Amino acid sequence: VEIAPAIMASTLMELLWLTLYVGLNLFTTVLNKGILDKNSLNIPYPSVLALWHYCCTAVGSVMAVRMFGATTPATLDRTAHIQLFLFSVLFNVNILVSTVSLHMVSMALHQVVRALVPAFTVAIVFVWQRKSYSAEVLASLGLVFVGVTVYALRGELDYTTFGLGFTVFGAFLAAFKTVVTNVFMVGSLKLHPLDLLQYMTVYAALQLFVVLGYNGQLQECMDHLQTNASSNTTFMLLINGFGAFMLNCVSFYANKNTSPLAMNIGGIAKQVLAILLGIMIFHTEVTFNSAVGIAVTCSGIAWYANASYREKQRNQSQKSLPIVQQSAK
Repeated sequence: VEIAPAIMASTLMELLWLTLYVGLNLFTTVLNKGILDKNSLNIPYPSVLALWHYCCTAVGSVMAVRMFGATTPATLDRTAHIQLFLFSVLFNVNILVSTVSLHMVSMALHQVVRALVPAFTVAIVFVWQRKSYSAEVLASLGLVFVGVTVYALRGELDYTTFGLGFTVFGAFLAAFKTVVTNVFMVGSLKLHPLDLLQYMTVYAALQLFVVLGYNGQLQECMDHLQTNASSNTTFMLLINGFGAFMLNCVSFYANKNTSPLAMNIGGIAKQVLAILLGIMIFHTEVTFNSAVGIAVTCSGIAWYANASYREKQRNQSQKSLPIVQQSAK
């Protein structure tokens, strides 16, 4: 009798984390577009912006852990630091591959391929952790993919074989990064989200700083800011940096308290929400494909949430069964 309320409370908490993640993700995306767009702040250096996000998150997480005592810093050996350094490399490579692949295939195809991230997550979790999902959960993921395909495809499917393969590789990396993030927090190291963030972002920022300093982008961006910065540039960058810090914190907390697959679904929900906001605010044209695709995607997301809840109930019932049998003797 006590199982259902506990599962309901856990599910509501997961929903809260995912809602915060989707909302902050959308908010930060809008801020990023405002900074990069030539009709706004016009700072067309996405890699330097990523470095700024790393730096703000590193400062915020280090202050939270070291100054304000948000958590007790973990004692890590050399092997753990090597693992964290490789983890930060994975983060940077993931950003690079995602950015480059956007220029190798059409936007429509890129969205469709990225909708395969949940499928890669299912495969990675099965191979690595021997965890499987119910047929109902897998079917809901299939419906989500169909919905994304319907609203994304508008006839433009420009790509090369290499570009398509590179984009698929990027989708795999995105799934792998989400799973590895979860393992660092719930696996053997059991790092607190803020603890994991402070190490990952410091290592990642150092790598990106060296690369951007070497290829001249950092200096080019600084020169651009000296001649083109407006009166509100500093304010917008500070708001953007704080938003990135909050997004990274919520992302890691949500990953730990939900699952990598739930995070993937949250990412797709953000895309759908962005389209709906575009329709409501900017009066974006609603086509038959986009309407049907969004409806199908939302149905798939709702089905996934319901299927995950029922799967959690079944797992909890199976765990409780031996205890019930023992007390009956």
